[in-house]
Amino acid sequence: MVDGARPIEEPQYESDDFYAVTAFATTLDEAAAKATSYMIDYLTAEHGLTDEEAYILCSIAGDLKISEVVDVPHMLVSMHMPKAVLGID
Repeated sequence: MVDGARPIEEPQYESDDFYAVTAFATTLDEAAAKATSYMIDYLTAEHGLTDEEAYILCSIAGDLKISEVVDVPHMLVSMHMPKAVLGID
């Protein structure tokens, strides 16, 4: 890990338009909950939101996607957060 870098549990990535987190689990519900939690961690660490603010933002602007279900019994869910919502251009 790079000095000062935020530790992450599972892969995260970004494009020009969004920041995304991923989460593996054996059910879609568990994977979605983990992805939401990871996005909250990102928003609090990198954008200074409180846990409550980050949770609300995830509820309003977070886009949960079923990314993979072919690795049974593991499911991959990602959450995308538009950079425009975060004021990142």
